Amino acid sequence: MKKKVFIPIILLAIIIALIFNTCGGESDDSYQGAPPAPQISIDKKLQQRIDSFVTKIPPIGSLGMMVYDATAKQEVYSYNADSKMSPASCMKLLTTIAAIRYLGRSAVHRNRLYTSGKMVGDTLVGNITLKVQFDPLFNRDSLYKLTEALQAKHIKRLKGNVVLDMADYDSMNHEEHWTPGDLRTPFLGLPFSGGRKLRNEMLYALARIGIPVRSENIVFGRLNYHASTQIAEITTPMRLSFEKALKNSSNINAESILYPLGYLVSRQGHFRENGVVKLRHFVEHELKMNPLTSCTIEDGCGLCPYDKLSPRLLVTLLQYAYEHKYIYNEVYQHLPLAGTDGTLYDRMQHPRVKGKLKAKTGTLTREGGISSLAGYFTTSDGHLIIFSIINNNCPVMDGRWWQDNLLKRIM
Repeated sequence: MKKKVFIPIILLAIIIALIFNTCGGESDDSYQGAPPAPQISIDKKLQQRIDSFVTKIPPIGSLGMMVYDATAKQEVYSYNADSKMSPASCMKLLTTIAAIRYLGRSAVHRNRLYTSGKMVGDTLVGNITLKVQFDPLFNRDSLYKLTEALQAKHIKRLKGNVVLDMADYDSMNHEEHWTPGDLRTPFLGLPFSGGRKLRNEMLYALARIGIPVRSENIVFGRLNYHASTQIAEITTPMRLSFEKALKNSSNINAESILYPLGYLVSRQGHFRENGVVKLRHFVEHELKMNPLTSCTIEDGCGLCPYDKLSPRLLVTLLQYAYEHKYIYNEVYQHLPLAGTDGTLYDRMQHPRVKGKLKAKTGTLTREGGISSLAGYFTTSDGHLIIFSIINNNCPVMDGRWWQDNLLKRIM
Protein backbone atom coordinates (compact mmCIF):
# COMPACT_ATOMS: atom_id res chain seq x y z
CA MET A 1 0.00 0.00 0.00
CA LYS A 2 2.82 2.41 0.91
CA LYS A 3 4.62 1.73 -2.40
CA LYS A 4 1.50 2.56 -4.36
CA VAL A 5 1.30 5.94 -2.61
CA PHE A 6 5.04 6.72 -2.68
CA ILE A 7 5.57 6.30 -6.44
CA PRO A 8 2.84 8.78 -7.52
CA ILE A 9 4.22 11.35 -5.03
CA ILE A 10 7.69 11.08 -6.60
CA LEU A 11 6.23 11.38 -10.09
CA LEU A 12 4.18 14.38 -9.04
CA ALA A 13 7.29 16.09 -7.62
CA ILE A 14 9.18 15.48 -10.86
CA ILE A 15 6.32 16.91 -12.95
CA ILE A 16 6.08 20.02 -10.75
CA ALA A 17 9.83 20.57 -11.06
CA LEU A 18 9.65 20.24 -14.85
CA ILE A 19 6.74 22.69 -15.07
CA PHE A 20 8.52 25.15 -12.78
CA ASN A 21 11.69 25.09 -14.92
CA THR A 22 9.80 25.21 -18.21
CA CYS A 23 7.76 28.27 -17.14
CA GLY A 24 10.91 30.12 -16.22
CA GLY A 25 10.48 29.94 -12.49
CA GLU A 26 13.58 32.02 -11.95
CA SER A 27 14.00 34.99 -9.67
CA ASP A 28 13.08 38.44 -11.04
CA ASP A 29 16.78 39.38 -10.93
CA SER A 30 17.64 36.81 -13.59
CA TYR A 31 14.69 37.61 -15.96
CA GLN A 32 15.83 38.82 -19.39
CA GLY A 33 12.93 40.70 -21.02
CA ALA A 34 12.84 42.24 -24.53
CA PRO A 35 15.06 45.32 -24.79
CA PRO A 36 13.15 48.64 -24.88
CA ALA A 37 12.61 50.15 -28.30
CA PRO A 38 15.25 52.77 -29.02
CA GLN A 39 13.92 56.32 -28.78
CA ILE A 40 14.10 58.31 -32.00
CA SER A 41 16.07 61.50 -31.54
CA ILE A 42 15.07 64.89 -32.86
CA ASP A 43 17.41 66.89 -35.05
CA LYS A 44 19.30 69.21 -32.66
CA LYS A 45 20.61 71.19 -35.60
CA LEU A 46 17.03 71.96 -36.62
CA GLN A 47 16.47 73.41 -33.17
CA GLN A 48 19.58 75.52 -33.51
CA ARG A 49 18.65 76.81 -36.96
CA ILE A 50 15.21 77.89 -35.75
CA ASP A 51 16.52 79.56 -32.64
CA SER A 52 19.26 81.31 -34.58
CA PHE A 53 16.79 82.74 -37.09
CA VAL A 54 14.30 83.89 -34.44
CA THR A 55 17.12 85.54 -32.47
CA LYS A 56 18.86 87.24 -35.39
CA ILE A 57 15.75 88.28 -37.34
CA PRO A 58 13.00 88.96 -34.80
CA PRO A 59 9.61 89.49 -36.46
CA ILE A 60 7.58 92.67 -36.34
CA GLY A 61 4.73 92.55 -33.84
CA SER A 62 3.94 89.45 -31.80
CA LEU A 63 4.99 85.90 -32.67
CA GLY A 64 3.71 82.52 -31.61
CA MET A 65 5.07 79.31 -33.07
CA MET A 66 5.64 75.63 -32.44
CA VAL A 67 7.56 72.94 -34.31
CA TYR A 68 6.91 69.26 -33.56
CA ASP A 69 8.64 66.12 -34.83
CA ALA A 70 5.81 63.66 -35.47
CA THR A 71 8.27 60.84 -36.22
CA ALA A 72 10.18 61.23 -32.96
CA LYS A 73 7.00 62.34 -31.15
CA GLN A 74 8.84 65.20 -29.54
CA GLU A 75 8.60 68.96 -29.49
CA VAL A 76 11.43 70.58 -31.41
CA TYR A 77 10.85 74.26 -30.69
CA SER A 78 8.22 76.57 -29.24
CA TYR A 79 7.83 80.30 -28.79
CA ASN A 80 4.71 81.65 -27.08
CA ALA A 81 3.14 78.33 -28.09
CA ASP A 82 0.34 78.57 -25.53
CA SER A 83 -0.63 82.17 -26.27
CA LYS A 84 -4.04 82.62 -27.88
CA MET A 85 -3.53 84.55 -31.11
CA SER A 86 -5.59 85.50 -34.17
CA PRO A 87 -5.15 82.66 -36.69
CA ALA A 88 -7.05 84.22 -39.62
CA SER A 89 -7.80 81.47 -42.17
CA CYS A 90 -5.88 78.79 -40.30
CA MET A 91 -9.19 78.53 -38.43
CA LYS A 92 -10.38 76.58 -41.48
CA LEU A 93 -8.09 73.72 -40.44
CA LEU A 94 -10.10 73.26 -37.26
CA THR A 95 -13.43 73.44 -39.09
CA THR A 96 -12.41 70.99 -41.80
CA ILE A 97 -10.73 68.42 -39.56
CA ALA A 98 -13.67 68.44 -37.14
CA ALA A 99 -16.06 67.97 -40.08
CA ILE A 100 -14.12 64.99 -41.42
CA ARG A 101 -14.10 63.48 -37.93
CA TYR A 102 -17.82 63.92 -37.24
CA LEU A 103 -19.34 63.79 -40.74
CA GLY A 104 -16.87 61.51 -42.53
CA ARG A 105 -14.62 62.05 -45.52
CA SER A 106 -17.24 60.50 -47.81
CA ALA A 107 -20.15 62.66 -46.63
CA VAL A 108 -22.36 64.07 -49.39
CA HIS A 109 -24.99 66.77 -49.72
CA ARG A 110 -28.22 65.30 -51.11
CA ASN A 111 -30.59 67.49 -53.11
CA ARG A 112 -33.77 65.65 -54.06
CA LEU A 113 -37.03 66.17 -55.92
CA TYR A 114 -40.21 64.25 -55.05
CA THR A 115 -43.76 63.98 -56.31
CA SER A 116 -46.88 62.82 -54.52
CA GLY A 117 -50.43 62.16 -55.68
CA LYS A 118 -51.42 60.80 -59.08
CA MET A 119 -51.32 61.69 -62.74
CA VAL A 120 -54.55 62.63 -64.52
CA GLY A 121 -53.59 63.00 -68.14
CA ASP A 122 -50.67 65.43 -68.19
CA THR A 123 -51.62 66.91 -64.80
CA LEU A 124 -50.08 65.95 -61.47
CA VAL A 125 -52.79 66.03 -58.86
CA GLY A 126 -50.60 66.30 -55.80
CA ASN A 127 -47.43 68.03 -54.71
CA ILE A 128 -43.88 68.56 -55.93
CA THR A 129 -41.37 68.71 -53.10
CA LEU A 130 -37.80 69.97 -53.27
CA LYS A 131 -35.62 68.91 -50.34
CA VAL A 132 -32.27 70.66 -49.91
CA GLN A 133 -30.05 71.28 -46.89
CA PHE A 134 -26.53 72.70 -46.76
CA ASP A 135 -24.99 72.34 -50.22
CA PRO A 136 -22.95 75.49 -51.04
CA LEU A 137 -22.61 74.36 -54.66
CA PHE A 138 -26.31 73.80 -55.35
CA ASN A 139 -27.13 76.60 -57.78
CA ARG A 140 -29.59 77.51 -60.51
CA ASP A 141 -28.17 74.97 -62.94
CA SER A 142 -28.50 72.27 -60.29
CA LEU A 143 -32.14 73.19 -59.79
CA TYR A 144 -32.75 73.06 -63.54
CA LYS A 145 -31.35 69.54 -63.71
CA LEU A 146 -33.65 68.38 -60.94
CA THR A 147 -36.80 69.94 -62.38
CA GLU A 148 -36.08 68.46 -65.82
CA ALA A 149 -37.08 65.14 -64.26
CA LEU A 150 -40.64 66.48 -64.16
CA GLN A 151 -40.48 66.99 -67.90
CA ALA A 152 -39.28 63.41 -68.31
CA LYS A 153 -42.39 62.30 -66.37
CA HIS A 154 -44.51 64.21 -68.92
CA ILE A 155 -45.91 66.54 -66.27
CA LYS A 156 -47.25 69.73 -67.84
CA ARG A 157 -49.57 70.99 -65.14
CA LEU A 158 -49.81 70.87 -61.39
CA LYS A 159 -52.94 70.75 -59.29
CA GLY A 160 -51.39 71.14 -55.87
CA ASN A 161 -48.42 72.85 -54.27
CA VAL A 162 -44.69 73.04 -54.68
CA VAL A 163 -43.21 72.39 -51.24
CA LEU A 164 -39.75 73.72 -50.41
CA ASP A 165 -38.18 71.68 -47.61
CA MET A 166 -35.10 73.58 -46.43
CA ALA A 167 -33.21 72.94 -43.21
CA ASP A 168 -32.80 76.70 -42.78
CA TYR A 169 -35.11 79.22 -44.44
CA ASP A 170 -32.93 82.20 -43.53
CA SER A 171 -30.01 83.37 -45.63
CA MET A 172 -26.46 83.19 -44.33
CA ASN A 173 -25.69 86.52 -42.73
CA HIS A 174 -22.47 88.18 -41.68
CA GLU A 175 -21.04 87.25 -38.31
CA GLU A 176 -21.51 90.29 -36.08
CA HIS A 177 -17.81 91.21 -36.02
CA TRP A 178 -17.14 90.86 -39.74
CA THR A 179 -16.56 93.80 -42.03
CA PRO A 180 -19.40 94.29 -44.57
CA GLY A 181 -18.50 92.51 -47.79
CA ASP A 182 -16.38 89.82 -46.13
CA LEU A 183 -18.83 87.11 -47.13
CA ARG A 184 -19.26 86.90 -50.89
CA THR A 185 -22.95 86.02 -50.75
CA PRO A 186 -23.55 86.02 -54.54
CA PHE A 187 -21.42 82.88 -54.72
CA LEU A 188 -23.37 81.01 -52.06
CA GLY A 189 -25.50 78.03 -53.00
CA LEU A 190 -29.29 78.43 -53.07
CA PRO A 191 -29.79 76.63 -49.70
CA PHE A 192 -27.92 79.53 -48.05
CA SER A 193 -29.67 82.29 -49.98
CA GLY A 194 -32.92 82.12 -48.03
CA GLY A 195 -36.42 80.88 -48.73
CA ARG A 196 -37.49 83.88 -50.78
CA LYS A 197 -34.62 83.46 -53.22
CA LEU A 198 -35.25 79.73 -53.63
CA ARG A 199 -38.97 80.32 -54.15
CA ASN A 200 -38.25 82.71 -57.03
CA GLU A 201 -35.71 80.34 -58.56
CA MET A 202 -38.17 77.45 -58.33
CA LEU A 203 -40.82 79.54 -60.06
CA TYR A 204 -38.45 80.26 -62.97
CA ALA A 205 -37.25 76.65 -63.14
CA LEU A 206 -40.81 75.31 -63.52
CA ALA A 207 -41.74 77.99 -66.06
CA ARG A 208 -38.65 77.02 -68.03
CA ILE A 209 -40.02 73.51 -68.62
CA GLY A 210 -43.56 74.70 -69.25
CA ILE A 211 -45.23 74.02 -65.90
CA PRO A 212 -47.19 77.14 -64.85
CA VAL A 213 -47.30 77.66 -61.11
CA ARG A 214 -48.46 80.68 -59.15
CA SER A 215 -46.19 82.13 -56.51
CA GLU A 216 -48.71 81.47 -53.73
CA ASN A 217 -48.61 77.76 -54.58
CA ILE A 218 -44.93 77.57 -53.70
CA VAL A 219 -44.95 76.96 -49.96
CA PHE A 220 -42.50 76.02 -47.22
CA GLY A 221 -42.95 72.76 -45.40
CA ARG A 222 -41.62 69.30 -44.70
CA LEU A 223 -41.42 66.31 -46.99
CA ASN A 224 -43.95 63.55 -46.38
CA TYR A 225 -41.70 60.56 -47.03
CA HIS A 226 -44.49 57.99 -46.86
CA ALA A 227 -46.66 59.68 -49.44
CA SER A 228 -43.90 60.83 -51.82
CA THR A 229 -41.76 59.27 -54.53
CA GLN A 230 -38.26 60.49 -55.30
CA ILE A 231 -37.81 61.23 -59.00
CA ALA A 232 -34.42 62.96 -59.09
CA GLU A 233 -31.33 63.54 -56.99
CA ILE A 234 -28.11 65.51 -57.23
CA THR A 235 -25.36 64.75 -54.74
CA THR A 236 -22.35 66.92 -54.00
CA PRO A 237 -19.37 65.40 -52.16
CA MET A 238 -18.62 67.45 -49.05
CA ARG A 239 -14.92 67.00 -49.79
CA LEU A 240 -15.33 69.66 -52.51
CA SER A 241 -16.01 72.12 -49.69
CA PHE A 242 -13.00 70.75 -47.78
CA GLU A 243 -10.80 71.36 -50.80
CA LYS A 244 -12.09 74.88 -51.44
CA ALA A 245 -11.77 75.79 -47.76
CA LEU A 246 -8.17 74.56 -47.49
CA LYS A 247 -6.56 75.00 -50.89
CA ASN A 248 -8.38 78.16 -51.95
CA SER A 249 -9.23 79.46 -48.46
CA SER A 250 -12.88 79.91 -49.41
CA ASN A 251 -14.73 81.63 -46.58
CA ILE A 252 -18.20 80.67 -47.78
CA ASN A 253 -17.27 77.00 -48.06
CA ALA A 254 -15.72 76.99 -44.59
CA GLU A 255 -18.79 78.67 -43.12
CA SER A 256 -21.11 76.26 -44.92
CA ILE A 257 -19.36 73.35 -43.18
CA LEU A 258 -20.52 74.72 -39.82
CA TYR A 259 -24.16 74.05 -40.71
CA PRO A 260 -24.08 70.23 -40.96
CA LEU A 261 -21.88 70.22 -37.85
CA GLY A 262 -24.54 72.27 -36.08
CA TYR A 263 -27.21 69.89 -37.38
CA LEU A 264 -25.52 67.18 -35.31
CA VAL A 265 -26.04 69.30 -32.20
CA SER A 266 -29.68 70.13 -32.89
CA ARG A 267 -31.98 69.74 -35.90
CA GLN A 268 -33.66 73.01 -35.06
CA GLY A 269 -32.42 76.46 -34.28
CA HIS A 270 -29.21 78.20 -35.17
CA PHE A 271 -27.13 75.72 -37.13
CA ARG A 272 -24.18 78.02 -37.57
CA GLU A 273 -23.92 78.85 -33.87
CA ASN A 274 -24.36 75.18 -33.03
CA GLY A 275 -21.54 74.39 -35.44
CA VAL A 276 -19.27 76.61 -33.34
CA VAL A 277 -20.41 74.66 -30.27
CA LYS A 278 -19.39 71.46 -32.05
CA LEU A 279 -15.93 72.90 -32.77
CA ARG A 280 -15.43 73.66 -29.08
CA HIS A 281 -16.58 70.12 -28.29
CA PHE A 282 -13.97 68.78 -30.72
CA VAL A 283 -11.20 70.78 -29.04
CA GLU A 284 -12.16 69.48 -25.61
CA HIS A 285 -13.03 65.86 -26.35
CA GLU A 286 -10.85 65.00 -29.34
CA LEU A 287 -7.79 67.21 -28.89
CA LYS A 288 -8.03 66.93 -25.09
CA MET A 289 -7.36 70.65 -24.68
CA ASN A 290 -9.20 73.20 -22.59
CA PRO A 291 -11.18 75.40 -25.01
CA LEU A 292 -11.24 78.21 -22.46
CA THR A 293 -7.45 78.56 -22.40
CA SER A 294 -6.45 77.37 -25.87
CA CYS A 295 -8.98 79.04 -28.17
CA THR A 296 -11.81 81.49 -28.78
CA ILE A 297 -14.06 80.41 -31.64
CA GLU A 298 -16.55 82.81 -33.23
CA ASP A 299 -16.85 81.45 -36.78
CA GLY A 300 -15.60 78.66 -39.02
CA CYS A 301 -13.45 80.60 -41.47
CA GLY A 302 -11.31 82.94 -39.33
CA LEU A 303 -12.67 86.25 -40.60
CA CYS A 304 -13.67 87.33 -37.13
CA PRO A 305 -10.79 89.21 -35.44
CA TYR A 306 -11.95 87.76 -32.11
CA ASP A 307 -11.09 84.23 -33.21
CA LYS A 308 -8.09 82.98 -31.24
CA LEU A 309 -6.08 79.76 -31.45
CA SER A 310 -2.80 78.93 -29.77
CA PRO A 311 0.09 77.66 -31.92
CA ARG A 312 0.06 74.53 -29.75
CA LEU A 313 -3.58 73.90 -30.60
CA LEU A 314 -2.83 74.12 -34.32
CA VAL A 315 0.05 71.66 -33.99
CA THR A 316 -2.04 69.33 -31.83
CA LEU A 317 -4.80 69.55 -34.43
CA LEU A 318 -2.45 68.60 -37.28
CA GLN A 319 -0.93 65.87 -35.12
CA TYR A 320 -4.44 64.53 -34.45
CA ALA A 321 -5.06 64.45 -38.20
CA TYR A 322 -1.76 62.64 -38.78
CA GLU A 323 -2.64 60.00 -36.20
CA HIS A 324 -6.00 59.38 -37.90
CA LYS A 325 -4.90 58.40 -41.37
CA TYR A 326 -8.29 58.83 -43.06
CA ILE A 327 -8.31 62.44 -41.87
CA TYR A 328 -4.65 63.02 -42.73
CA ASN A 329 -5.05 61.65 -46.27
CA GLU A 330 -7.99 63.95 -46.89
CA VAL A 331 -6.43 67.06 -45.38
CA TYR A 332 -2.97 66.57 -46.84
CA GLN A 333 -4.17 66.28 -50.43
CA HIS A 334 -6.13 69.54 -50.13
CA LEU A 335 -3.44 71.67 -48.47
CA PRO A 336 -1.65 74.16 -50.76
CA LEU A 337 1.75 73.00 -52.02
CA ALA A 338 4.58 75.51 -51.58
CA GLY A 339 5.27 77.51 -54.73
CA THR A 340 2.83 75.41 -56.74
CA ASP A 341 -0.90 75.80 -56.08
CA GLY A 342 -3.64 77.20 -53.90
CA THR A 343 -2.79 80.15 -51.69
CA LEU A 344 0.91 79.20 -51.81
CA TYR A 345 1.25 79.26 -55.58
CA ASP A 346 3.20 82.54 -55.54
CA ARG A 347 5.15 81.96 -52.31
CA MET A 348 8.19 79.88 -51.36
CA GLN A 349 9.70 79.63 -54.82
CA HIS A 350 13.17 78.81 -53.48
CA PRO A 351 14.29 75.25 -54.45
CA ARG A 352 14.78 74.33 -50.79
CA VAL A 353 11.06 74.82 -50.16
CA LYS A 354 9.14 74.72 -53.45
CA GLY A 355 7.09 71.54 -53.77
CA LYS A 356 8.36 70.24 -50.42
CA LEU A 357 5.93 71.74 -47.94
CA LYS A 358 2.16 71.68 -47.53
CA ALA A 359 0.45 74.26 -45.35
CA LYS A 360 -2.67 76.33 -44.74
CA THR A 361 -2.26 80.08 -44.94
CA GLY A 362 -4.08 82.77 -43.00
CA THR A 363 -4.30 86.46 -43.84
CA LEU A 364 -6.18 89.45 -42.43
CA THR A 365 -5.19 93.06 -42.99
CA ARG A 366 -7.19 94.24 -39.97
CA GLU A 367 -6.04 94.44 -36.35
CA GLY A 368 -2.60 95.66 -37.41
CA GLY A 369 -2.10 92.72 -39.76
CA ILE A 370 -2.43 88.97 -39.24
CA SER A 371 -0.47 86.29 -41.05
CA SER A 372 -0.38 82.60 -40.16
CA LEU A 373 0.94 79.37 -41.60
CA ALA A 374 0.50 75.79 -40.38
CA GLY A 375 1.29 72.49 -42.02
CA TYR A 376 3.75 69.69 -42.69
CA PHE A 377 7.17 69.08 -44.24
CA THR A 378 9.63 66.20 -44.24
CA THR A 379 13.29 66.60 -43.23
CA SER A 380 16.25 65.12 -45.08
CA ASP A 381 16.38 62.26 -42.58
CA GLY A 382 12.75 61.37 -43.26
CA HIS A 383 11.13 62.90 -40.17
CA LEU A 384 7.67 64.44 -40.59
CA ILE A 385 7.59 67.90 -39.05
CA ILE A 386 4.38 69.65 -38.00
CA PHE A 387 4.59 73.41 -37.51
CA SER A 388 2.47 76.46 -36.85
CA ILE A 389 3.51 80.12 -37.08
CA ILE A 390 1.27 83.05 -36.18
CA ASN A 391 2.31 86.66 -36.69
CA ASN A 392 -0.03 89.27 -35.18
CA ASN A 393 0.15 93.07 -35.27
CA CYS A 394 2.43 92.69 -38.25
CA PRO A 395 1.97 93.93 -41.83
CA VAL A 396 0.87 90.93 -43.87
CA MET A 397 3.71 91.07 -46.36
CA ASP A 398 6.29 91.31 -43.57
CA GLY A 399 4.74 88.33 -41.84
CA ARG A 400 4.84 86.27 -45.03
CA TRP A 401 8.43 87.25 -45.71
CA TRP A 402 9.45 86.21 -42.20
CA GLN A 403 7.65 82.85 -42.43
CA ASP A 404 9.01 82.05 -45.89
CA ASN A 405 12.58 82.87 -44.96
CA LEU A 406 12.41 80.94 -41.70
CA LEU A 407 11.27 77.82 -43.54
CA LYS A 408 13.89 78.32 -46.25
CA ARG A 409 16.61 78.39 -43.58
CA ILE A 410 15.42 75.39 -41.57
CA MET A 411 14.36 72.90 -44.24
